[in-house]
Amino acid sequence: MKYQTLSLALAALLALTPAYAQSSRGNRAARGAAAAAAEEAAPKSGVRFVICAPNGGKLPSPLYYQSGKDEYKQARISGRIPTQRIKPIAGVISFYDQDPAPAADAADKKKGAAANTKKPEIKPVMTINVPASAGSKSVCIVVPGDTPAKAQTFFLNEADFPSKGVHLINLSPRPVTVSVSAKGDFTDAREKKVAPFRRDEGVNDKNSWHFTGGAHGDQVAFRITHRQSKKVGGKEVVKEVPLKMGKFLVSERQSQINVVVKAGGDNLKLMSIQVAND
Repeated sequence: MKYQTLSLALAALLALTPAYAQSSRGNRAARGAAAAAAEEAAPKSGVRFVICAPNGGKLPSPLYYQSGKDEYKQARISGRIPTQRIKPIAGVISFYDQDPAPAADAADKKKGAAANTKKPEIKPVMTINVPASAGSKSVCIVVPGDTPAKAQTFFLNEADFPSKGVHLINLSPRPVTVSVSAKGDFTDAREKKVAPFRRDEGVNDKNSWHFTGGAHGDQVAFRITHRQSKKVGGKEVVKEVPLKMGKFLVSERQSQINVVVKAGGDNLKLMSIQVAND
């Protein structure tokens, strides 16, 4: 009797196993389909936003932007990693600090009707004009101001900042010099003087630097310096001083964009942005 009971239990377990496996596979397939649908729904072009705040400024989080007729999505604009792509509407992207989508009232919900328009109008806290020079894919660097409306923006056309690249943009008022060395000892150094930023010129070849050579996984030594003046014995002495030095890793899957900005006082600061290839 004991063995008969054990046999029956094993049979029941075996009978359940295929159903469980099928259910598990079904759940994985459903999750995969949902992820694929979300990826398919994500825009293939548009603007990705990232904060560059040398003095610690920030934006409201989350923010909302229009993604369709009466449809809004959330975006969290932070440092280092840009947001998902956002498509401008008539060349403009407006951000709100609360969801402006029309809200359905209780009667609508009971009837299952679409949302009505009884929600008070909500005005954007930040409106950004996307220039034609930004191209179909771009990164927008946002420098927060006293209010979101006073934020400064800098657009990078991703065609000029390709993945599998390390880039530098000088947004400071002083020139910097970038040197790289494949050997690591700078006996083979290649250097470029990167001009200071001019608002009327935007980001261009004069105030930016690009490294797109090497193979995936290569480590390349770099050194960034700038000229600094000090008074010594009543005389002003100008000398080249280091801002940052180390090694960067060449990646085929993402680009690294380093931004030189003016921090407190007369100091310069280097801030890094990681832009994944999509």
